[in-house]
Amino acid sequence: MFARASRRTRLLLRVGLYGGFLFVGVPVAFSYVMTKAGPAAELSRPPNEYEELALISEGLRLRAWLSKGDPERPAFVIVHGLGDSLESYLGHARPIRQRGSTVLLVDLRGHGGSQAALTTLGAREKADVAAAMEELRKRDLVRSGIVLMGHSMGSVAVLLAAADVKDVRGVIVEAPYDTYRNTIAHHAKLLYGLPPWVPIIPLAIAVTEWRAGFRADDVDAVAAARRIHAPLFAIVDGKDARMTEEIVRRIYDAHPGPKRLWVAPGADHVGAILLPEYWPRVRGFLDDSGL
Repeated sequence: MFARASRRTRLLLRVGLYGGFLFVGVPVAFSYVMTKAGPAAELSRPPNEYEELALISEGLRLRAWLSKGDPERPAFVIVHGLGDSLESYLGHARPIRQRGSTVLLVDLRGHGGSQAALTTLGAREKADVAAAMEELRKRDLVRSGIVLMGHSMGSVAVLLAAADVKDVRGVIVEAPYDTYRNTIAHHAKLLYGLPPWVPIIPLAIAVTEWRAGFRADDVDAVAAARRIHAPLFAIVDGKDARMTEEIVRRIYDAHPGPKRLWVAPGADHVGAILLPEYWPRVRGFLDDSGL
């Protein structure tokens, strides 16, 4: 009798241990993967045509580079994706500067030279984009409005930040996701083979919300697109399994217009700029939008 009770106790302990690992340990570990910031960067000095700025976003110090242009032309804020930094987007900035526009490049929180240990895939990074816009306003560089240009995670931050903002005159996004919950489920299946019904996914999101201080349901680029009144140019990378055409089209279809969508043939994730037609298409959008 005592032996039977002992075996039952050991079994219950094993079930409790394995269950605790599965429903607590795995979601916590997955949450750390979801909030891992960009790798520590070896910071470079800005080129001669830029000055380095320190922006403040929700108490965090952000690194930014500013190249002043004609204040009568729209000013651009260019935003990188997960694991990247502003240096990678100097090539995107060059043709825009050649048009005479001011350009502000910014390191999102937890990336490059900016503070924070966690990333929220655009949720709180929208405040970083808002801080960049406010800096341009303070410097009287937005007499002709602002154009926001975002990539991957940065494109979601841009869409969230642009909603209902009157001086945003254009939005260019490459490879945005639709909602936080959808993209976590999509990437869990794509990277780890986890089906969307597995309870680990909502548990991991709940842990992430608690750790990073945001609501997953508020991170909805489709809903944000409905509240953007500026022209939208949405770019799909043709070979991107992460942010597919179907996903990007949800955002595109929600926008009230004017708008255009380009599926960049053969481009990998945020790789459209490598195609020769990238700049003609971007310039065409800007010209047709009066930017």
